[in-house]
Amino acid sequence: MNPPVLLITAGPTREPIDDVRFLTNGASGILGIEVARAARDAGWEVHLALGPVPHPALEGIHLHPFVTALDLEKIAIQLWPEVDALVATAAVCDYRPAQKIVGKRKKSAGDWNLQLVRNPDVLAGRGAEKGARVLVGFALEATEDRQEALRKAVNKRLDLVLCNTLGNLGVAMGDYIWLEPAGHSISLPEISKVDLARKLVEFIGTKVASRRGDRAFNGE
Repeated sequence: MNPPVLLITAGPTREPIDDVRFLTNGASGILGIEVARAARDAGWEVHLALGPVPHPALEGIHLHPFVTALDLEKIAIQLWPEVDALVATAAVCDYRPAQKIVGKRKKSAGDWNLQLVRNPDVLAGRGAEKGARVLVGFALEATEDRQEALRKAVNKRLDLVLCNTLGNLGVAMGDYIWLEPAGHSISLPEISKVDLARKLVEFIGTKVASRRGDRAFNGE
């Protein structure tokens, strides 16, 4: 049987205002990169959609660079027919400027009212077309909010959601709450992103195996 296929989204989006300025966030892509490495080492076929962040060489991983949320949506739609599981770690800007200004907008008197429009919800879109796939998402909030995380899990048809806070951005270790919609939850304080990545790969491997009707995939 062919190895299962994992799609990971990681890093921030950048939504251009003009040719100089953009809206973005502080996502580093570290966790997504670690998930990609762990899955590759376990024998998965790995596709990593990675935003504009520095990254190491990623041998054995299919890399799909993106900048904007619209770029990421196109990548996800294109790869979706061959995907068995998705781990969505990317921090996608919910809004983008309605129109990009050509060149650099000059300073002028008065305020600048910037019109924003909604970006596609990449994870929700895949959840609507889930089928037998395994979906893992993250709920990043200013403060720990289990109820909001569970709401996202149900609305987006996730198998697992990780609740985390702003302090986890750009660091090697963090505090997470592992929440499964069926009710299982566990706190993971001060866990390294390397260890969390391995736990995620083990979880989705077991889920994918049960849905494909074979043994848990572990690269053997």
